[in-house]
Amino acid sequence: MTLDELKTQLLQELNLDDTEENQSTLNALVEDSLSFVKDSIDSTANTEDMLQDGMFVRAVKTLATQMFYDRTLATGTSIGLRMMLSHLKGKVGSNGWLR
Repeated sequence: MTLDELKTQLLQELNLDDTEENQSTLNALVEDSLSFVKDSIDSTANTEDMLQDGMFVRAVKTLATQMFYDRTLATGTSIGLRMMLSHLKGKVGSNGWLR
C-alpha cells in the first residue's frame, strides 16, 4: 500500500467528502500518525516496507481517526492502538523491522 492509498482509504472509511479542507486535515493527521506509530516500533525502518503490513496500516488509521475526533488526545491513545503497537513491536528483530 502507498501512503496516498492509505489516505484515500481513510477518507472513505471516515465517510468524509473529498474536499480540499478534508484532504488537508487528513494529510496532516496521517503524517503525524505515521511518524508516531513508526517511531513507536522502529524509527529506522523503511516506511514503504512498513506500509505493506496490514496491522501497521490499521494502527496508523486508528491513530489518525482518533486524532480526527479528538485533536488533543485528551484521554490518551486507545487500548486498541496500544495493543497493535505491542503486536508490531514483536516484528522487530535484532536487525530491525522484519519483512
